[in-house]
Amino acid sequence: MKFNTQHILKCGLAVAFAAAAFCAQSQDAYPSKNITLIAPFPAGGVVDVTARLIAEKMQTHLKGNIIVDNKPGAGGTVGTTLLARAKPDGYTLVVGDPATHIYSPTIYPNVAYDPVKSFTPIGQISYGPLVVAVGPKTKAATMQDLMTELRSEGDKANYGSNGNGSTPHLATEWFKQVTGLKTTHVPYGGGPANMTALASGDTTYSINHIPLALGMIKGGRLRALATTGAKRSPAFPDLPTVGESGIKGYEAYSWFALFAPANLPSAIQSKLSAALQATLQDPELRTKLNSLGDEPSTAVRAT
Repeated sequence: MKFNTQHILKCGLAVAFAAAAFCAQSQDAYPSKNITLIAPFPAGGVVDVTARLIAEKMQTHLKGNIIVDNKPGAGGTVGTTLLARAKPDGYTLVVGDPATHIYSPTIYPNVAYDPVKSFTPIGQISYGPLVVAVGPKTKAATMQDLMTELRSEGDKANYGSNGNGSTPHLATEWFKQVTGLKTTHVPYGGGPANMTALASGDTTYSINHIPLALGMIKGGRLRALATTGAKRSPAFPDLPTVGESGIKGYEAYSWFALFAPANLPSAIQSKLSAALQATLQDPELRTKLNSLGDEPSTAVRAT
């Protein structure tokens, strides 16, 4: 059988052009099916709440459905690993935070992703301080009251976190270093479980995400003593910061961002980023995030 090199070359070019045209057409049609947005923490937690707020608004700008799928475990690394292994076609996304992209990859030795190389950044969603909250186990009405109580109890006093490697865990360990406290860490399987334990008197205090603690604080089951930013939170305008309470040198924040798998086509990345930017300009969403103690991000494209 004789092979015509010129004919083979023409056929090869035709296939290549057809594939490129199909690829471009597919990206132009994006999204043509449901998008899965992974929330790598339990339902009812702060990442879950943020993911659902974003999904509701962002899908209207993309003209496609976004379905939030909770995949908790191992400090958020279970769900984040699923994203890292997903096809980079824009149909699987994740809401990440400091736990998934900074703390857990450092704490857990066998994390199956690189926090930078495994992802395509779409944009930052929001950022904000945390809140110091107490339950019925303490009678402290101010941060100074709490510090007196914690120092007198030493390691017999405890604090709850949302799990090893979570933002509340690392934020409280930093607080202990700044203040010299010896309180014992009690990790829980997610934020809701941690807040329930605090409200039940199983733990002494927690430094946690404002959206997570807000409902129980307003309902009187928890008491807020201070927020952890440089300025007061819009969720608690009458509540002092930790610094205003006389404890200097301590600030703690969290942030949330949207990520896709690595090697996402640039056209899809741009479309997602534009949809996120439009979402973050929505007055209703901005008001909702502010009421939860978070500031909508103005730097949309994550770096």
